[in-house]
Amino acid sequence: MQPFVEPDSPRVAAAMEENMADHMTYLARRHPGATVRDEPGLLLVDSSLPTNTFNVVCRARLRPGDADARIAAAVAHFRAQSRPFAWWVGPDALPEDLEARLTAHGLTCAEGETGMAADLSRLPALALPAGLSLRRVRTTRELDDFAHVVARNWEPMDRNVLAFYAATAAWALAPDCPARFYVGYLDGAPVASSECHLAHGVAGLYSVATVKEARRRGIGTALTLAPLLEAREAGYRTATLQASADGQGVYARLGFQPRGSFREYQ
Repeated sequence: MQPFVEPDSPRVAAAMEENMADHMTYLARRHPGATVRDEPGLLLVDSSLPTNTFNVVCRARLRPGDADARIAAAVAHFRAQSRPFAWWVGPDALPEDLEARLTAHGLTCAEGETGMAADLSRLPALALPAGLSLRRVRTTRELDDFAHVVARNWEPMDRNVLAFYAATAAWALAPDCPARFYVGYLDGAPVASSECHLAHGVAGLYSVATVKEARRRGIGTALTLAPLLEAREAGYRTATLQASADGQGVYARLGFQPRGSFREYQ
């Protein structure tokens, strides 16, 4: 087991990016037909599904001399398959002009997020809104509930999300899976989700979502805290996540602080 990363460690930003890469690859490696190219300087994940949720390029540490050739090869891979993908640029990406090079290869910045980290010893107490129950996913039915909440982030619903988790359910539910999935049920109906990925010494939080009709009730906060409290019980000291502009304030109130930026190119 890798050592836990302390909240004030200079390794937090690197651990956050490595956790994100592990989150992107763990189940993808087990998806039928998927391709994962984990090469020095670049990680490419092609799930075989037509969605950039699971088709990504990240962890670029490219040398200036061959960066353009490797960018071109990664872009060509997905274009040859006619599949959308996302290129994530993290805080330690190289070369320093990577984003300008991605733009030159026809990609555009679609989203910017702030990497944030929190000291798990300082989390506030969990308070459940009225009518809400939280459940860590243990069964295929609960995993399907999780997938449906995540898929509803898009309109219309992205059914590729349902297909991905259905195809990888055996590994997602295995006791040794580094990912823990959670569902919030409001009066018995699944309305919220979150995922905690335990890897590289930090607890990475992902897939925090609440269906539109159940928002602004504190449900998202509950789905954020519950996984992190369990991670703390498992010995983890530091939580990490990537926050949108709308989410930064919510996470800051829970003790998260900025630790670098991430940008998504498509």
